[in-house]
Order: sequence, then C-alpha cells, then structure tokens
Amino acid sequence: MIFLRGKGIIIAKKDIEESDRYITIFMEDYGKVSTVIKGIRKSKKRDKTAVDILSLTDFQFYRKNDSLIISNFSTVKDYMGIKSDIDKINIAFYIFFTLNQILVENGRNRKLYEILEKTLDYLDKSNDMRKNYLLILFFLNTLIKEEGISIDNGNVEEFQTEIQSQRKVEIDNNVKEILKYLFQEDLRVIINDEKYKIDYIRKAILILENYINFNLDININAQKILWGALLW
Repeated sequence: MIFLRGKGIIIAKKDIEESDRYITIFMEDYGKVSTVIKGIRKSKKRDKTAVDILSLTDFQFYRKNDSLIISNFSTVKDYMGIKSDIDKINIAFYIFFTLNQILVENGRNRKLYEILEKTLDYLDKSNDMRKNYLLILFFLNTLIKEEGISIDNGNVEEFQTEIQSQRKVEIDNNVKEILKYLFQEDLRVIINDEKYKIDYIRKAILILENYINFNLDININAQKILWGALLW
C-alpha cells in the first residue's frame, strides 16, 4: 500500500449516518475528490475543523480501486476571517458551488486551485465589499479562460454580441468598461476609480455568470446565493 500526501480545500460536505461525513475536496495535485470520513462527528481526538467546509487541510491517504481512503489529516488554514462574516461566507460558498458544477471527479486543474487559494487568502483579510465582488469577477473570468470559452482577444464588443444573442441583455457603458479592463487584466483601473460602483460590478458578475451558464450548461445563481433578488 502506497501512502500519498497533498493539501486541499473542502468545498462541500454532507453529514451522513450518525457520525460520518461525506466531503468533497479540491486538491492541489489530485483535483476534485470525494470521500467519507468515518466516525468524525463523534471523535474527541481527531481534528474536526480539518474536514469541515471552508478549510485548507493537509491529507495523508491511499487509493483503493477508484476510492480515496484518508488515513490522517490536519488543518493548515481555517479562514476564520471568512467564517465570521456572513457576506464573505456567501462569496466563498458561491465560488464553491460554481466549482462543484464545473470540476469533474479526479479532474486536475492546478491553475484554478492556485487561484482559489489566493482568492480565499485575500477574502479572509479583506473588509472592502466592493473589492470582494471584484474578486468574484476575477475568479469567473479565470474560470472562463480555463474552460476554453473566452472570446478571442477579450473583445468586449464581441462578448456583448454573444451575450445579447443568448439573452436580451443590454450592457451599459460602465459595465462594459469594467468588462474591458477585466479582459485586459487591468483591474487596478476599476479598483482605483470610484465611479465603478458596486452595483455595476454586480451586474458584470451576472453577465459573466449567464455566459458561463449558457456555454457550460450549468446553473450558478448569484442572485440566490449572494444577494437574493436583484434586478437588471
């Protein structure tokens, strides 16, 4: 039996039976993996935080057939700065929900993993909600690139045409400028210019979300997870 080791972020959990927990982990080296931790909810010795959602954890494990069997684990980061703020929790859960729909079991994507870890590190310390929403925008744009559905050369006009063909949505000038700087990887312009208000950033998030949903045939929903009802 060969034991392996790697770190990962818990992106979903479900308590089952009386004491077990089913977890989904996005691992740096092994991609998205799911497994059951036996007896964890009644254990007085093992690190429960390490197998709770929104934790970065170091795992020791082995593979048996197609299953991953975890033998040991310990918390690397618990992201208490996120867990103590409901708005930050919603942002993290929105990102996790999105990843769970896109990632396939055992499918590796180191770039997305690295972006996720950096995103959580930033969110853990940030108290600026406007910048936190820009963080979501950056994450969604990275996801579009990684999934190979980006518009060639990041052309906003082509992107607008594509969006309007999918759904009758008009993109106003401020939102269009946000998308332009996003595609040009120059978010500093948006960060430093207060004219790009949080409502415009929200609308840009919804536009990217709709584009992802249409092209990947999934159903992420910022209105439900982040804000409740939000009008265009």
